[in-house]
Amino acid sequence: MDYESINCGQLDRTFIGKSVSAYGWCRRIRDHGGKLFIDMGDRFGETQLVFESQAKELADKLGKEYVIQAFGKVKKRDEDTVDRSIATGGVEIFVEKFEVVSTSLPLPFELIDEKSRSLANEDLRMKFRYLDLRRRQMIKNIEFRDIITKQIRKYFWDNGFMELETPTLVKDTYETGSRTFIVPSRLSKNAYYSLAQSPQLYKQLCMVGGIDKYFQIARCYRDEDQRIDRQPEFTQVDIEVSFRNEEYIKCLIEELIKAIFKQALHNDTRIDFPVLQYKEAMEKYGSDKPDLRFDSMIFDITGEMKSSGYNVLKRIIESKGFVKAAAFPADFSANSGGSRLNKQYMLKLIETAKGFGLKGLTWLYAAHGKIESDPMSISESIGSDVCDSLMQKMRLRDGDIIIIGSDLSERLLLEALGKLRKLVGDKLQKYNKEYAFAWITDFPLFDKDEVTGKLKPAHNPFTAPTKDTEKYLDSEPEKVIARQYDIVLNGEEIGGGSIRIHDPELQKKSLSVIGMDQSAISSTFGFLIDALSYGAPIHGGIALGLDRFISMLFNSENIRDFILFPKNHKQESLLDSAPTKISKKRLLSDYNIKQEDIE
Repeated sequence: MDYESINCGQLDRTFIGKSVSAYGWCRRIRDHGGKLFIDMGDRFGETQLVFESQAKELADKLGKEYVIQAFGKVKKRDEDTVDRSIATGGVEIFVEKFEVVSTSLPLPFELIDEKSRSLANEDLRMKFRYLDLRRRQMIKNIEFRDIITKQIRKYFWDNGFMELETPTLVKDTYETGSRTFIVPSRLSKNAYYSLAQSPQLYKQLCMVGGIDKYFQIARCYRDEDQRIDRQPEFTQVDIEVSFRNEEYIKCLIEELIKAIFKQALHNDTRIDFPVLQYKEAMEKYGSDKPDLRFDSMIFDITGEMKSSGYNVLKRIIESKGFVKAAAFPADFSANSGGSRLNKQYMLKLIETAKGFGLKGLTWLYAAHGKIESDPMSISESIGSDVCDSLMQKMRLRDGDIIIIGSDLSERLLLEALGKLRKLVGDKLQKYNKEYAFAWITDFPLFDKDEVTGKLKPAHNPFTAPTKDTEKYLDSEPEKVIARQYDIVLNGEEIGGGSIRIHDPELQKKSLSVIGMDQSAISSTFGFLIDALSYGAPIHGGIALGLDRFISMLFNSENIRDFILFPKNHKQESLLDSAPTKISKKRLLSDYNIKQEDIE
């Protein structure tokens, strides 16, 4: 008999009466006396198998996650047994014969849906990642990543870009960026490669080489402290173009995102890309990656508070400090403990603010057309006139919560209120939209290191200054504005880029500002300076964090769920126990590394 080969998600009512064969894993096994039911699954879905008579006796020996090939006839399910939650739920295969491809040990955890309370902890699932990948939710995650990646590739191919590969083993340029992973060279004694933090320098060299439109789905490596949205090895969508300005690159990315929403997410929602200058974003939202799903902004109320009688704030102002406030539509009631923002939560928020380094934090609320507090003595000491001014300036309504912060450092105050704004906004979840994008521009070219006081690149040392601020490089470099642009989604940076320096002398000057002398510039970036000296085009680009972008499109905070074999928060691979120690004998014999060789 001829059997039509199918996958486990393919069956529907059009197959009724046909003889089919399918491979899969035995997911669930149920013995109903005269019949044995097995849900057989693969990455495409699940199909119910029915074993009767002699086939049932043989199938009794099957276990969970055994791999089998089943042969049989497709029949319509009884109406009261139809499973409408899956595509194959209206039919089943009555097994005529089957073969066991492989058996399985008892499972270390159940392969259940993520919504179940019984889902195994993440470390265990990472140790047995090959099992975790069989779960329907993980399959959906990986398939979603594949769909988005294909869409990205198609978009750039259609727009005339060449997909290229830059080196992974590169020269160590530790003066810039994060800590690098180093790789010893076997052939060059006491010499090392770095794993590329990004393709930055090499995509610039592509532009010098005349390749005017480059893109790459690039693997990158950074030795950073781990977070839920960060991995030591990650993937970037890397782009570089010649003879274009920042507006072209921003438009390119906007159209890419619109294409992804329409074609991959089947979402025709209008997407806006407001542009905020760095200074404006910090003053209004306390962040250079503001979450614009909610409207709450930060207000400078230092002037209003000068006439306040609240001594905690007055002392800060008298010391030439700052007072700023943010308001949230919390529907707060002083007599209700059920609100998401109740007194208990606000007191915890004050403790959180201390961890951000704030000198003072006060909370108030609007009720009956005026500002009140708990205890009332706070609003009373602030004064009714000041409170009335705040009601008007911040456009407060009854039920709003007001958070007031103060500090001697305006930047610290803004950043702390920005973090609190994000915490409270996520707590309330009163979002105006599901996805809120924004461009942030006009960053300072340099930042001051809080520990050393030295200047460092705010983006990277290859970012071009704006023409009107380039003149400050020699005298007041902190005034120099970068031709940098970051794209933000829901309060997270998903990409950053810039127009690059194409003049070799300007590049050397920019590197000297961050403390590199001519010898260091030559030894570290000499190959780039040389390349720029042979007729370099105007060029610029951007890199999108693919892992983070995909997880956010899927409304997940954990990028590990969208990476095949991720590392944990200690940069460990629980699957294969990497990193592992290497014997001194091997380091010496294979790599010529001795203790006295380490300078």
